[in-house]
Amino acid sequence: MFSHLLALALLSLTSLVAAQIVKTGTLTSYGPQATNLYCGASCVNNDGWIAVTQANINTYPCGTVVRLWDPTRTDTVVVPICDVYVGGTADNIEANPHVLAVLGAPGAASIAGVEWDI
Repeated sequence: MFSHLLALALLSLTSLVAAQIVKTGTLTSYGPQATNLYCGASCVNNDGWIAVTQANINTYPCGTVVRLWDPTRTDTVVVPICDVYVGGTADNIEANPHVLAVLGAPGAASIAGVEWDI
């Protein structure tokens, strides 16, 4: 009985891992006031926030937590989706400057090849 329960638990865990969504795009720095965010100021966490295209925010609503990885996968940050990237295409995203700094690019205008995992 225990072995059957363990097998079921492992299959469930495998399904969760396989369901992870990974997107790759260019991360661009931008700096709107938190009070002007599509999702409101209460959406922001201590590390900041990201803005995604309207199509992505329709699928992954306000507050969805996302892990961002730099292109070399050495630096990471976890932030919520809080704004719409007007004019953005595909899986490109915008973030406040602090997010780019945490990903190892302080002062950069953008970082190409950033992965974001949901």
